[in-house]
Amino acid sequence: MTVSTLPNTLIRGFLLAVAALALSACGTNPTIAPYAGEEQGLVIFAADIKVLGDTELEYNYLFTVENKDTGETHRMRMLVEENKPYAVLGRLQPGQYRLTQREDIRRDARGIQLAEAEGEFRVEAGKITLPKLIEVEKKKYTRKVWVRNLSKEDAELIYNLDIAVEDEYQGWALLTD
Repeated sequence: MTVSTLPNTLIRGFLLAVAALALSACGTNPTIAPYAGEEQGLVIFAADIKVLGDTELEYNYLFTVENKDTGETHRMRMLVEENKPYAVLGRLQPGQYRLTQREDIRRDARGIQLAEAEGEFRVEAGKITLPKLIEVEKKKYTRKVWVRNLSKEDAELIYNLDIAVEDEYQGWALLTD
């Protein structure tokens, strides 16, 4: 390569990099972002996660939900994070659902604890359902978990302040009864 062709090579490489970046930015994340004709709803729990002392979160959660209309069950994995006011449970087809079980699964795969879960909620296409609050208090040697009902007012507050402002949830609406 001669000195006179070096600027052309650099410009060509720069243009290729810009084109690749532009093409990759055009992709969407269909697991989160809604699209025209959305057929599923998104279930999110409010979250209050407290880690006290010199410790860290060590569990993820698997919830079993049953579609009351069809009897079909789904096991849905929920990851919780400290300082995040909500946790995404996942997408479901529209219908009436009930929680049947919670599994606390250690992140290092060394153990599972089962707990009952209860509550009913409704899912609509293109809407976010906020039916529950998951609270976790983690200390060095203890961990407590509560799954509680969430009031309509609290659900609207969390949706408006924390969820609706996120880019990945633009276009989703909160399901209100």
